[in-house]
Amino acid sequence: MPISASYFTQFKQLLEWADVIHFHHPFPLQDLLYLSTRLRRPMPPAMVTYHSDVVRQRLFNHLYTPLARRFLRSVDKVVATSPNYVQSSMLLKTLNRQIDVIPLGVNPLAYPPVYPQVQARLREQVGEGFCLFLGALRYYKGLSYLIDAARETGIPVVIAGRGEMELQLRHEASGASHIHFITEVSEEEKVALLSLAQVFVFPSHVRSEAFGISLLEAQMMRLPLITCEIETGTSYVNQADVTGLIVPPADSSALAKAMRRLHDDPARCRKMGFAGHTRFLGMFTAQEMASRYLQLYRNMCERQERQ
Repeated sequence: MPISASYFTQFKQLLEWADVIHFHHPFPLQDLLYLSTRLRRPMPPAMVTYHSDVVRQRLFNHLYTPLARRFLRSVDKVVATSPNYVQSSMLLKTLNRQIDVIPLGVNPLAYPPVYPQVQARLREQVGEGFCLFLGALRYYKGLSYLIDAARETGIPVVIAGRGEMELQLRHEASGASHIHFITEVSEEEKVALLSLAQVFVFPSHVRSEAFGISLLEAQMMRLPLITCEIETGTSYVNQADVTGLIVPPADSSALAKAMRRLHDDPARCRKMGFAGHTRFLGMFTAQEMASRYLQLYRNMCERQERQ
């Protein structure tokens, strides 16, 4: 969490013109600032997008929860990014208030087309028809289980991204020529990799993975998904047995079985990929997300004017 004295000054300046305050949780400094300011002066309507529980910092979370609960109860609206998170978050359950759901979204027009020369270069480097992971190489991504599953199946896997786990993962994959790492990935290379892959594998096994934007990118490119059941937005984006497969978390054997099922059934991959693309267009575009937030802003302003 960034901390700066200028945050307090800028927050006060924003209150002079803002019609609606839109917070994002978790961010403990904003909770303190909003609650303390609210005691001294009238405030515009306020809402919070609840992105994630505090997962890893358990001791801090024990101290932070009372403040977070008071803050979340004091604002006018709380929005979660999936119904799954509303149902599984212990903090949200204790609020005893309505939680709206507005999923995250991406804009297909913001992505470059698949350039044949980029696609050809990557095809020569890693082949095609592989299982693809695309994202940051962090502790909660479950990539060690993906490497174990790749060793078990022999199915080609591409891990694209960078992060603090890179050296450890490369060591775990040493000697496996069918496991490829691509550290630097441009937007052009991203869409090219998605166009070459057969399946998108997202083995995140901890609730720190609250939604998974890269799942939307995979659906945008008509790929079937494999995710883990961690009771977050990943199982909302990926509709079980419709847009992909959902397996238990931290289970490399279950992951390997799912990879085999899709890798050996191209027709099923195409069917699930098409279903995912349809679900993406109907629910997870940036336009849909923006439209729903704009309507929420308008409702809050109109309610404020009537008071």
